[in-house]
Formats: sequence, structure tokens, C-alpha cells
Amino acid sequence: MILPTDFEADTTAADRARTVAVGAAAAAMILVPTLGPLLAGTREGAEEFDTEITPPDYAFAIWAPIFAGIAANTVQHAAHPTAAVNRRTGWWLAGAYTANACWSIAAQSDRFRHTPFILAVAASLAATAHRKAQHDQPRGAERLATHSTGLLLGWTSLASVVNALAVQRHDTFAPTTRTGRNTARLAVAGGAVVLSAIIAASRHGYTSIALAGTWALATSAVNPQRTSRTRQVNAAAAALLVATTAIRLRRSRRRHDRRQ
Repeated sequence: MILPTDFEADTTAADRARTVAVGAAAAAMILVPTLGPLLAGTREGAEEFDTEITPPDYAFAIWAPIFAGIAANTVQHAAHPTAAVNRRTGWWLAGAYTANACWSIAAQSDRFRHTPFILAVAASLAATAHRKAQHDQPRGAERLATHSTGLLLGWTSLASVVNALAVQRHDTFAPTTRTGRNTARLAVAGGAVVLSAIIAASRHGYTSIALAGTWALATSAVNPQRTSRTRQVNAAAAALLVATTAIRLRRSRRRHDRRQ
């Protein structure tokens, strides 16, 4: 429940514009990848850019809870446009949602080489929104701002790494070479380190980030369909350990803070 003290003032024109932008961007993000294949027969065409660290097809079912969280947060944003957390995160979320929709459009129109740049922007905007949400002690509906953004950030931050590796490898080196294997290992480990740092620095919503990130890493680690899988299992497992260690340290520090 959001208390009256959470509202700074009556709804302004800026609040209304931001609410419309968030709603339109969220709708685009959810509908473009959903309706494109159904109505236009398009597909994102990422098969030719597959990598050893790409999660298996079933891992992408995580978009269902991500979309559900985004939809729920958009509804609460419309219901409480003057809430401080919505004013701080709204435009950043609108940008993140728009960038994700643009990624899907680029992928469906066979412009996959542009997607690493788009997805990096999307993850950066989600990260900024997540950071700005940290100023609040969220309660009730406002928790959606941190947890929905956490799911989106946890998945897209690692997806950015995989996407960049896929496009670069497609153009320059094969996965079966030493360079290809080493780059893949470094990519997944680096992505996990960055994700762990975000988790450790977050006061709210870090559980959602960890869930999305570890799901991506774990499904990649147990995926038997990629080449060089033996070495990649070890790399992904080590990265997963880094992420889970960070979340445990974060929880331990939080419990310690409460005791003081």
C-alpha cells in the first residue's frame, strides 16, 4: 500500500506525459516480439549467431515473468504517477522498454549486427532506473519498480555480453579455436562479475537480479547442445558461483545492518 506521504503533489502534465510514455514503451516491448512472429511471420533470426554460452531455448521462458513484472509495474505507475519512485525511474524505464522493442525489431528485420549496441543501451537504461529506485524504501505496489526492473536488468545485462560475443565471433573467429573458447570463457566470467557487483551494490531488488542472472548462467552451464561444452561448463559454473556469492554477502550484510 502506498501512503499519502509518498505523493509529492497533485498529478502534473509531466507526470501524465511520463505515464503515457511508460505505458506505450511497455506495450511495444511486450507486443513487438509477441505479435511480430504471429502476424507478420517474422523471427528474430539469432540461430546463425549462436554461441557456446547461449542459453538453451527453454531458458528464454524467463521473458514471461519479465513481461508480467513490466506490465504490473506499468499499471502501478499509472495508478500512482506522483509517487517519488515513479518520478525518478519513469523516463529511464520508458527508454529501456523502447530499446528492448528496438532490439526485437532489428533482430526480426535481419539487422542482427546492430543488436549488441541496442541491447547494451537497453541494459544501461535499466541499470540506471534500478539505481534510481534504490533511494526509496519500497513497500506494497512500489516494490514492483525494483523487482520488475531487477528481472529485466539481470537478464539483459548478461544477454548483452552473449549478444556482443555472438556477433563479434560470427565475423572474426570460430568457436572451436583457442581464441574463440577463451573469449567465450572471459565473456561469461566478465558478465557474471559485473552482475555480481550490481547485486552487491543494490539495497532493493537484488534478489530479482540474482534470480534472472543465475537462471541465464545455470541454463547455459547445463546446456549440452553447444560445442566446447566441457570447458564452458566450468566457466559458467565459476561465474554462477561469483553471482551467488555476491548475493549471499549482500544478505549477510543486510542482516548485520539490521542488528546494529
